[in-house]
Amino acid sequence: MLRKLYIEPTTKCNLNCKMCFRHTWFDEPICDLSMEDFRKALDTMPSSVETIFFGGMGEPLFHRDILEMVRLAAETGAEVELLTNGTLLSEEMIRGLIDAGLCKLWVSIDDLQTDSSIDGSGHDHAGQVLSNIRRFNRIRQQHGGGIALGITFVAMRSNVHQLALLPFFIAQHLVDEVNVSNISPTDEASQKEMLYTGLVNMYTGPGKGSVLPTVHLPFFDMNLPEAADGIRALMSKQNFHLMFNGQSVIRRAGYCKFVREGMTFLRADGKVCPCMALLHNGYTWMNDVRRKLTHCAFGNVREMGIGEIWNSDSYRTFRRKFDDFDFASCLYCGHCELFAENKEDCIGNTHPACGGCLWAEGVLSCP
Repeated sequence: MLRKLYIEPTTKCNLNCKMCFRHTWFDEPICDLSMEDFRKALDTMPSSVETIFFGGMGEPLFHRDILEMVRLAAETGAEVELLTNGTLLSEEMIRGLIDAGLCKLWVSIDDLQTDSSIDGSGHDHAGQVLSNIRRFNRIRQQHGGGIALGITFVAMRSNVHQLALLPFFIAQHLVDEVNVSNISPTDEASQKEMLYTGLVNMYTGPGKGSVLPTVHLPFFDMNLPEAADGIRALMSKQNFHLMFNGQSVIRRAGYCKFVREGMTFLRADGKVCPCMALLHNGYTWMNDVRRKLTHCAFGNVREMGIGEIWNSDSYRTFRRKFDDFDFASCLYCGHCELFAENKEDCIGNTHPACGGCLWAEGVLSCP
């Protein structure tokens, strides 16, 4: 069943961040979601929807009707969440979001020390975002709490050491949840920031037909250098399935949370897409290969309702393929010429061929 509806209010943004996906787009409209399309989406979504999440590739707070959108979404009875870059969180906006019924505010932060979210002009939004978070905490305490604060953090070679600061940051800013993701390179230079080059080239299981042996480990004091060095050396291998205290710590290969956990995306132009990876046309880089990714949509709310699109034969057939993740293992092979696009793979799948998806490999993560 459809349980989570992502809504992209706009593809516009007040910033111009250097590593933004939007710089790689082709044949994509820069537009706002109309209130007509938005209302139709709410009116036609299945009653099974538990969460409505405002996000996507633009800045939701840049939409002039975002407070009305949040209010209408909350009136459906669903939990309402919103992801922002944090720069537009004025006192009026924060109070408006709380009054409208927002359940959780997510703020994207790249630097836990200075929050230097630097756009293309070189402007540093450090103090602005942290000041806005403090303002948010002051206002939500005045309202008796109720609304949660989440932080999204993109880990790169240049900032991954700051993960050690998370406990302090969480306590200082009253953070309720943190979502850490890897970077998805948007150009050749940003490949150097990747933290998973070796990971995607090895099979870590357990998966369909896996015959890997299982290694069971107890918990160790990772402050001891001997323990940390031993675990690091073990994790560099690729021929076992590792479990700590009976729980798997190896990523699930070929697992699409968007499909398996009942999620879909409404774009700003009304199209309904299955996941973040297939939301827009753009380019990404992997192992010095420039990949052209073409979006996939199963309908438009201007022509069909959300429930009708979700239950269409084409969308249901697409979701069934993920029962066994029936796609080529593009990230584990030598990257043939088909890897340059997501149009088809070597076992006969046509667009969208999802074998090269970093979300399905547990490398990229969305709240």
